[in-house]
Amino acid sequence: MTGVTREGGLTHHALPISVCLFMLSVMAPATAPGSPPAAASPSDSTRPRTAAEDSLRIRRVAADSLARGKADTSGAAPDTLGRMSTPSLVGTLDRFADTSSIRTNQDLHWMDYRYLGGILESFPGVFMMDQESEGQYSQATFDGVDWRAVSVSSNGRGLNDPASGVFKLYDFTTEYADRIEVVTGPRAFLYGLNSTGAAVNLVTKNYNSNKPFTKFNYSEGAYGYSIVDGTFSQNISRRTNVTVGFQHQAADGRFAGEAHDAWNTREKIRYNISHDLNLILSHEHTATQTQMNGGVNESLTSGAAAFDSKVAVMKQDSTYEKVTKNDFDLSLVGTFLGDTADVSNLTFYYSHSKREFREREDPYHDFPPGVSSDHVASWMGARATQDLSTEFQRFSAGGDVELRQIEGSPNLGRLRAVVGAVWAKEEIDPSGPLGVALYGRLDTYLRKEYAGYGADGTIRIGSWLRLFGGVSRSTRVPDFQELYWIDSTVVRTGPIVAEHHTVAEAGAVLGTPETGTLRLALFHRTVSDPITFSPYNGTASPFPGAVIANGPALNTSGVTAHVDVRYRSFSLEGNLEYLLQTSGGATLNAFPKLSGSGGLFFRRKLVHDKLELKTGFKGRFSLGYSGFVFNPEMIAYVSNSGLPLGTSASADFFLIGHIGDAYIHFIWENLANIRYYGTPYYPGGERAIRFGISWEFLN
Repeated sequence: MTGVTREGGLTHHALPISVCLFMLSVMAPATAPGSPPAAASPSDSTRPRTAAEDSLRIRRVAADSLARGKADTSGAAPDTLGRMSTPSLVGTLDRFADTSSIRTNQDLHWMDYRYLGGILESFPGVFMMDQESEGQYSQATFDGVDWRAVSVSSNGRGLNDPASGVFKLYDFTTEYADRIEVVTGPRAFLYGLNSTGAAVNLVTKNYNSNKPFTKFNYSEGAYGYSIVDGTFSQNISRRTNVTVGFQHQAADGRFAGEAHDAWNTREKIRYNISHDLNLILSHEHTATQTQMNGGVNESLTSGAAAFDSKVAVMKQDSTYEKVTKNDFDLSLVGTFLGDTADVSNLTFYYSHSKREFREREDPYHDFPPGVSSDHVASWMGARATQDLSTEFQRFSAGGDVELRQIEGSPNLGRLRAVVGAVWAKEEIDPSGPLGVALYGRLDTYLRKEYAGYGADGTIRIGSWLRLFGGVSRSTRVPDFQELYWIDSTVVRTGPIVAEHHTVAEAGAVLGTPETGTLRLALFHRTVSDPITFSPYNGTASPFPGAVIANGPALNTSGVTAHVDVRYRSFSLEGNLEYLLQTSGGATLNAFPKLSGSGGLFFRRKLVHDKLELKTGFKGRFSLGYSGFVFNPEMIAYVSNSGLPLGTSASADFFLIGHIGDAYIHFIWENLANIRYYGTPYYPGGERAIRFGISWEFLN
């Protein structure tokens, strides 16, 4: 477990693997070697259906209705008639989404990542500003838009904290994901408040296992890094499933003040009230303690010394946060309209978060004075959605109402606001040669209404080419932090008003799912009255100061390329983005003009198909850029006025093997031991090895 020093530092002791194995073996003894595979999948959504499969199911309305008529209502019917039935992808934003915008749980088995940010980096147009150590506030940017315009949701309901307006990517347990969806471009604003840049939705798993199902994950690396995850699921009756799980993250850190310790527990109970109605109750508890050293102090350490953990001087040596968060959800999921693709969903939710921030409690430091602040926030609400599909159209609509509260904060005081939204989308002949979609959203926020609207279309030329394009106009409203945060590092030059985003996109997809695809997209975004965090130097605080103000119009243009092609046993996967930003007649350098990530892999089944292997090399690169510096007290990035970052790159050796019910990964990180910064001024990881195993048991 971990111990916490009086000054707030962490001392890490490895979690004994034998204890975890014992716990898991009690829940579900391992399948003996040579045992035959299970006859049924342990999860309702282990392999999410493709759009084509969903369309076929739409044309089988009569069969669905007949099956429904045979449902067991007395409790006396055989299992084959009274078994649990839950619609696939409960909580999805769009079950017909393009494959480039989703990652299924099967995809995740073959990807290398430490946390959610590593998965998001595989999507087109994403550039990670990574603080290069566990548990930190690394931000994913989408087509030149930062995290303040990115909504993160779980099964459609928002996870962004009302105080800072952002979601910490380390707080989501990736093993809980059945599907990860990313919506960018013109449609992004439709799926959440302040999702004008992107909407990220985390669809969680709904298991359906008559036998006890257990899954165990373990991964470890340099500097005390480890992740242990366990899942147990079983149907305790023909109508009820119980799923529980836990995850423990730990790291000592490469530099002083980087230790991280986090626990996550999750529970879900699913009950079939009838064949047409499911009740799902879930809870997640997250407890973290993370040191936040602010990166290298460039005024005291520079050059090669900044990458030497024994020499480098960090900005803060005893700053840390403790976060305790609980998320509760109660969903009613129905299929009353004749097909399991036409899902009705009503969700009630409640989240509570307490953040305890401490700076320089070390008694050996008298200056600057310590910061000790506790922030308590909560948000609760209800969300309803309805899907309706026919052979020629798809309609979806929804609405939500939410109460956001800052229950206590030395920088925000006490705040309360009721926000609400309604939205709808109509797609006409979406699978035909010419498809058109119209959509709109209306938000109410702080007693004002904001409307967003857009349209897009698709032209299919044969089976190998698809052209697409669209345009939308939407709003990003200022969050509580931008409006009300007060401390010695923040200055406002006037009232803060909402941003207005106009987005246009056009592109093409070449290829088929069988052979692989190449996706090219050109985009342009104009942001009127962008809310900027400019440097403010009139403060004695160790944290970077910010002038919060509306700036001149911001124009962003660029092109993204996403490739996923296969030839025999080889595959090429990756993303490339060119980005150009201007504001007030000046060219900006906040983001790299050219960046990319991806890999070249060999994948094949060997040893009489008993071993499936994926191996190769993967990496990322970016041209030089100025970036943003992080203020850990208010969880905000401020434009960097110091030294810009140079061109950076790194490459890893990658190997994942699938043997029986186990996936084994071996990653040799930063093979060439290149020195680079992930964001100002957090040194990238040095050469190191990371390995682990993921193992499923069905007994």
